[in-house]
Amino acid sequence: MSRKRIFAAVLAGAMLFSAGCGKEETVEEEAPGGTAVEVTEVTAGSMSASYSLTGKVAAVNEVQVYPLLAGQVLTLAVGEGDTVRQGQTLLTVDTSTVTSTMGALQQSYSATRNATDRAIESAQLSVEQAQIGVDQAQQAVDNAEALYEAGAAAEQDVTQARQALQQAQASLAQAQAGVAQAQAQQSASLAQIQASMDQITTQAELGTVTAPCAGTVTAVNVVRGGMASSAQPAVVIAENSRIEVTASVAEDVFVNLAEGDAADVLISVLSDEPIKGTIAELPVAANVQTSLYDVEIALPADADPPIGAFATVTFYTDRRDNTLSVPTEAVLTGVDNEQYVFVVDTYAEGDTAVRIPVETGLVNATDTEILSGLSEGDRVVVKGQSYLSDGAMVRIVTGEDELPADSTADDAAANGEG
Repeated sequence: MSRKRIFAAVLAGAMLFSAGCGKEETVEEEAPGGTAVEVTEVTAGSMSASYSLTGKVAAVNEVQVYPLLAGQVLTLAVGEGDTVRQGQTLLTVDTSTVTSTMGALQQSYSATRNATDRAIESAQLSVEQAQIGVDQAQQAVDNAEALYEAGAAAEQDVTQARQALQQAQASLAQAQAGVAQAQAQQSASLAQIQASMDQITTQAELGTVTAPCAGTVTAVNVVRGGMASSAQPAVVIAENSRIEVTASVAEDVFVNLAEGDAADVLISVLSDEPIKGTIAELPVAANVQTSLYDVEIALPADADPPIGAFATVTFYTDRRDNTLSVPTEAVLTGVDNEQYVFVVDTYAEGDTAVRIPVETGLVNATDTEILSGLSEGDRVVVKGQSYLSDGAMVRIVTGEDELPADSTADDAAANGEG
C-alpha cells in the first residue's frame, strides 16, 4: 500500500469519526492533530565501531635502580613524583663494614714499603762496592799490560789481572740483579696491597646510589634507616618522564587496530574530558598469562596524568566513509527481529509516519549504520516512535514537553506489528 493510500484511509476514518461526534451539544477545542515526535535527518559521513575498556597510566620505560652494595640506608634524597637528573644522588648506604679493613691495609702498605726500601738500599750499596772492585780490577789490568809491554812483567801477571777483572764484573752483575730483585719484590707486594685497597674504595663508592637517567621517580622501596638490598630495586624512574596508557584488548578488537590509530583516553583524576591519544605500539603476540594483547597508547606532550592512574580507553575500528547513519534509538525491532524506523512524509493534509524496514550495519555508542531502506535527507523519528503505527498522523516538535512518556519494550514491539 502506498503512502498516499494509507493517508487517504486514515483521513476517511477521521472524517467518519468527526461525523459521529457532530451530535454532541458541547464541542471542546480541538488539540493539534497527530502524535508529537522529534525527527532528525539521515546524514552521510564517516562512522566507526567503538570499544571502551579500562587502561592504566604507565611509564614508557621504567628504569629500576638496584643498590650494588647491601646495607643500612644512611640518606634518602628523593620521593615518589620527584624529577631527577642523570647522575643525581638518590641515596647512600652505610659502607663501614666494607671500609673497616682499610686502616690495616694502609699500615701494611707503609710497613712493606719501608722494609723493601731498606732491602733495595742494601742491594744498591752492594752494587756501589762491586763497581769499585771492577774499577780497581780494570786499573790492575791496565797496569799489568803496560808493564808487560815494557818487559817489566810476565804474561802470567797479565792473565791473573784479567781473571780478577772478570770476577769483579761478575760480582757487580750479581749485585745489580739483587737490586732488580728487591725492586720487583717491593712492587709485587705493594701492588697486592694496593689492589685490596682499590677494591675497598670501589666498593665504598657503590654505597652512593645515583640516577642512571633523567626522569620522574615512580617508586621508592627503601626508607632512611632501613636496609637496602641488591636483590630489590630501591628506586624506580620513568625515563625522561615519558608516560603512556596501556590497555589489554581481546583478539577480535586487536585485529582491527593499527599503529597510529586515534583513541580517546579519559583519565578521571585529570579531567572530565577525554584526551586524544594515538596507538604507539602493538604487541607481536598476546600476553601469555591473560591471552590479551597489551596495547600502548601515546598521550600528547602536555598531558601529565599521575603514573598508575586508571583510564577509560575507547578504540575506534571498522572505519567507513560516506555511510548513512541514524541515532541508534530510532531503530526499532519487530517480529522475527525485523528492524525498522518511522520516516515522516509531508502531504497536503499533514505529516504522516511511514514504517520503513531497514538493514543495519555498524553500531557504536550513539549511531547505527543504515545499509538499505533510507536515503540521505529522510526525516527519521527519534522520539515518540514507540507510539506510532504505519500511516499515523504526527506533528513535529523540537522539545520534550509535548512528547509522550517513554514506552516499554513491549509497547515498542506491539507498535512494530501495527
